[in-house]
Amino acid sequence: MSEPSAVVSTVGDHTVIDDPTARGFIRGIGKAACKGTLKLNADRVAHFMGRIAALSLSWDDVVIVLLNVDDRHGGQIADILMPDHGRTWQAYRDRGQIPFARGLAPRRGIQSALLLFDQEAAAKLSALKCVAVVVVDHGVAEVFAVTEASNG
Repeated sequence: MSEPSAVVSTVGDHTVIDDPTARGFIRGIGKAACKGTLKLNADRVAHFMGRIAALSLSWDDVVIVLLNVDDRHGGQIADILMPDHGRTWQAYRDRGQIPFARGLAPRRGIQSALLLFDQEAAAKLSALKCVAVVVVDHGVAEVFAVTEASNG
């Protein structure tokens, strides 16, 4: 029988459980949920594929990003890519919508950002040799080949 991996501790007046197995499970759910985000934005992915072709860009130049601005990681990346856009995001929230930054971003920059919080997604992007869609939502990042985006 293996030793339990969860650690129980007290922080202030609260009992806290740190369970790596549960964290991994929650992370997996977040990555699966990113597929839903991709499906909801399929029309925008198609639009940005057209922009890549029109601008004669290569898969190693850019990625398509779908960033939930209210996600801690997505918001930080969106702030870098789209500074001074904060009031625009609030208008989406006021309408009961989740604000997403969607567009083209430099592949190297997104690769570097992923290394800071999701090494699994960073490795997946590095290995992908085609146009990629990077979804940052649900506290994680997930990387899809455009063929996955177009097949739903």
